[in-house]
Amino acid sequence: MKKSRSRVKKALLIALATVVLVSKAALAGCGGGGGCDAGGGDAGSSDAPEFIKIGIPNPATGPIASFGIGTPWAEQLIETAINDDGGIYIEEYDKKIPIKCYFVDTESDPTKAGEVTQQLITNEDVDILIARHTPDTALPVSQMAETMQVPCVSLECPVEPWLEGGPYEWVYHSFWRVADNCDMFMDMWQELGLGEGTVVGYLFPNDADGLAWLDVFNEKLPENGYVISDPGTYPKGNTDWTAVINKFKADGVEVLTGCDIAPDFASFAAQAEQQGFEYKLVTMGRAFLFPADANANPPEIANGLSNEVWWSPWHPWKSSIDGMTCEELATAYEEKTGEGWSAPMGYKYAGMEIAVDALTRAASLDPEKIRDAIGETDLDTIIGPIKYDPETHVAPTPIVGGQWKLNDAGDAVDLMIVYNKNNTNIPTNATWELPKK
Repeated sequence: MKKSRSRVKKALLIALATVVLVSKAALAGCGGGGGCDAGGGDAGSSDAPEFIKIGIPNPATGPIASFGIGTPWAEQLIETAINDDGGIYIEEYDKKIPIKCYFVDTESDPTKAGEVTQQLITNEDVDILIARHTPDTALPVSQMAETMQVPCVSLECPVEPWLEGGPYEWVYHSFWRVADNCDMFMDMWQELGLGEGTVVGYLFPNDADGLAWLDVFNEKLPENGYVISDPGTYPKGNTDWTAVINKFKADGVEVLTGCDIAPDFASFAAQAEQQGFEYKLVTMGRAFLFPADANANPPEIANGLSNEVWWSPWHPWKSSIDGMTCEELATAYEEKTGEGWSAPMGYKYAGMEIAVDALTRAASLDPEKIRDAIGETDLDTIIGPIKYDPETHVAPTPIVGGQWKLNDAGDAVDLMIVYNKNNTNIPTNATWELPKK
């Protein structure tokens, strides 16, 4: 266990080591945070900044670009709503100040994520950051915020790898735990008769996410009677899966699990099909969470794939800004863009809800007051209630089980909720079953 945690920590350090870190002293004149434009506490309203600046690094391109879909649309819904009301009241200027989001592309790269975050802080003087989208980008953004002492709302990274990047004073995080996800996966398998004695094949990349998941799954699966076929972690971008497939064949693998990035799973699945490897079920994180990624696979492979679902139009929560439901948010996006909804959309919106709520309660651009207001969050959002643990800085969010099912035309798959025994307030809308081959 300690070795696994050490490998996770090492992966985080490797991912972050090349990020250019700027001395905190460079911002000493800004009070240690990003609000340089705010001026001193005695400044009159004439010295007020034009905007409250929210920095949002986002993977618009690269291998996890599907996580970035929906930005800037979701964030600008809230930006418009707040600014139509004049902005957020800031006490030291005795006036409302509009908010402005600053979006930068991380290119799905940890080093780039750290660099563009540094630029948001030093060049744009952002007052608050929103970090998100897997350990590849959430961790370096969180780390830069911590180093530069800028208040930060973090989301969309499993809790365990995020905590490995800590401890945190300036950053607060909302997402689910890998341990809870692993428990749900096993419960789902058992419902289909794939319980004790089932051979489970691992597909875990050698990155912070993969190592954190591997740590948890290695502990929990054997305890519940599962037999593991582990070909070892692999580098992202792997192109030859022959050795892995041969091991799975030899070991009699029936269930595949892991947390591949989408291109890696598509590559593996295509080669497994070509080499005649037959399995019963795939239940996996990250690889095909969203329509574009699931449908990058042929329908005969995509049909029946299963994964955790963090947010959907069927979730029961509402916006703290205007009362919009999850269904209304998804419908508005589909009508505006012609594209289907995806889970990160809810989290993009919720990150802004949390940031706006903290800024409103802080009523200040002082970095410490904003940070403390984030820590005191107790808010019902479109992803559910957010209340951070004061020690870990984590507010866990719920997950349910989903499965991709063929549409009526048989040429694509749609994600349906099929398992909710761990969160019964989120309704199911389809039957959980083994895919028909």
